[in-house]
Amino acid sequence: MEKDEQILKSRDDKAPVFLVPPTDKKEDTFSVAAGSSCSWLNAGETVTVSQLRARLEPWLTALFQSEHLALLAGSGLTHAVHRMATGKSLPGMAQTPFTTFGNEIDTEAKRSAKSAGREDGNIEDQLRTANELLRGLQITASSSSTIKAQAEALDKEISAKLLAFAGSIIDGEKGLVTASSPKAEEAFNYLVSFLMSFGSRTGTRDRLHISRQTMTVSSKQEPR
Repeated sequence: MEKDEQILKSRDDKAPVFLVPPTDKKEDTFSVAAGSSCSWLNAGETVTVSQLRARLEPWLTALFQSEHLALLAGSGLTHAVHRMATGKSLPGMAQTPFTTFGNEIDTEAKRSAKSAGREDGNIEDQLRTANELLRGLQITASSSSTIKAQAEALDKEISAKLLAFAGSIIDGEKGLVTASSPKAEEAFNYLVSFLMSFGSRTGTRDRLHISRQTMTVSSKQEPR
């Protein structure tokens, strides 16, 4: 996926449709990206946000009234609201350098990321790998003072990385709280409108289940 590309898959789309802004940078218009195919938009044609909305809203309305509905909100929702309110990106999940067994951690993190269908490992992959390595070192620490020292160093480094990562999340939340009023209000209204679309279900339907995708790693226990 290239910069500024948008991904859309709805209704009868057999595969995700990649959309890009035209080269003239005209606002609120998109065209099909090179290498992508679309059954409802020909190559070279552009589509406006209003036209996309007209295509999406009926489909979403029908989806929201499904018999059973669960919403999994990933980090994309948080990133979108933060950028809308502040004009800046949230701190991401970029890799962080480890000094203790850094090469081994990065190699395994990248391998596990690829096995999960992602190109490169991120900080979550690194922390998961580091936790697994730490547990192995702790098991064998009694047999060698060197291994014991390595385990202690890695344990401290994992804790420091988690603390720094938590701090970046707090910085993002602070950015939302301190955003200028017009931008913050606009972002809040978009968020409420989005969530209320799911919440305004017919009373005879099952209640909506909303889950937030989170990272569950710790320096003191095995990752779950």
